[in-house]
Amino acid sequence: MSIKIGLERSIKLLQLIGNPQNNFKIIHVGGTNGKGSISSFIGSMLNSCSLKIGRYNSPHFIHEYDSIRIHEKTISKQCYDKAREIVVQANNTHNLKASQFELLTATAFLCFSMEKVDVAIIEVGLGGRLDATNVCSNSLASVFSSIGIDHQTFLGNTVEEIASEKSGIIKDNVPVIIAPQFYKSAKEILCHQAEEHHSPCYLVSTSRKHPTKPNWAINTFFGQDFEYPLPLQGGFQLDNSAVAVKTVEIVIKQLIEQKIKPFSSISSYQENKKSIDEKLIKGLSEVKWPGRLEWLVHPKCGKVLLDGAHNVDCAIALKRYIDEYLENLKKLNSKDKDNYSRPIQWIFGMTQGKDLDKVLDILVSPEDSVFCVPFRQPEQMTWIYCTPPNTIKETLVNKYKQQFSESELNEKYKTFNNVLDAFEELKEVREKRIQKDGTTPLVVVCGSLYLVADIYQSLLLAY
Repeated sequence: MSIKIGLERSIKLLQLIGNPQNNFKIIHVGGTNGKGSISSFIGSMLNSCSLKIGRYNSPHFIHEYDSIRIHEKTISKQCYDKAREIVVQANNTHNLKASQFELLTATAFLCFSMEKVDVAIIEVGLGGRLDATNVCSNSLASVFSSIGIDHQTFLGNTVEEIASEKSGIIKDNVPVIIAPQFYKSAKEILCHQAEEHHSPCYLVSTSRKHPTKPNWAINTFFGQDFEYPLPLQGGFQLDNSAVAVKTVEIVIKQLIEQKIKPFSSISSYQENKKSIDEKLIKGLSEVKWPGRLEWLVHPKCGKVLLDGAHNVDCAIALKRYIDEYLENLKKLNSKDKDNYSRPIQWIFGMTQGKDLDKVLDILVSPEDSVFCVPFRQPEQMTWIYCTPPNTIKETLVNKYKQQFSESELNEKYKTFNNVLDAFEELKEVREKRIQKDGTTPLVVVCGSLYLVADIYQSLLLAY
């Protein structure tokens, strides 16, 4: 089963199961990079306000059903199986030939309806205009993360073409919230579409780092300074969290106006400002989003940085974070500080069809070493293929063959059958480095969220 673009099958399938997407309010989140983080921020904030919140993200992380969450926890397998059976039966009975993503999206909508959520945060799967999620008429907001180049086969080769496709989730008279955009043309296209649909448009300004509280930020909320915790790593989370804060402001305003519980008894935010702020801060402090600049301690190799960076913009963000992290380490005088330094030891795997050359150019320096690995076939995603490790190695060898001998290249760039074997050898590399100069190589796993999911599965980590 492959990727199928278009709304006809989704609309028909949802009609057959009773149009469950019409039974709750929706916040629709599109863009290229940051959609998951933004939806996670929004979900955690609204969940803390005693609303029953559903959240649907794609792709799934480990199991197909973990893309569907209620109260910020994965939906029960029992609920998922019940909804899935209804959806699959409708698809098969009427021979709709829906794609796997269309089936999963319909299942998510049905789960949210069965569980009677108040609001569902729905992340676009691919593009926007023709995405299976773009079937809802009761949106509270259309939200856009940063837009960049990705999925060119389906969306176009230019930022303008991609932005036009993504702007297709904008609805008449529904507020549009736009993250800071690197490409001016992307912002202009989104704003133009908002104007065409008579939708109020909010251009979000990035949050500021708190001057005295580490890992806190400041932005405005209902026109006043709002200080909040920022548990997710990376400077770009100042943008993503700012978008979430503005979205929650717009949503709360609508929920108050529409007298929806728990806001039905107040006439304005100011009436209950202290209580609402406390709940939102609590929600933000609990935000988690696995595989995005996430540190974990591997039992054999110590501290490891995981990131799903899979395109040029993500690679730039990862590189910036690593540079800042290592620079900050130099400034610390504490004996307890991490003793990580360059060269970096990469564990790298990537989906076929991504811009392998450019991503490696951005991330890998000549002195670094790279373990090239595959990842397991993602559950129910038969169209996803990992780049063969030999292809990754050949790309690196061709890039640096003028600087190093053949034996040096073979020592620097190694291929493995799986990520577990890579970690076994990494243990030896780490020990040799410590014995040699007393430093520890910074280990970074990146290139694909599917690779990060492999790490979670191998370490039996919960999501």
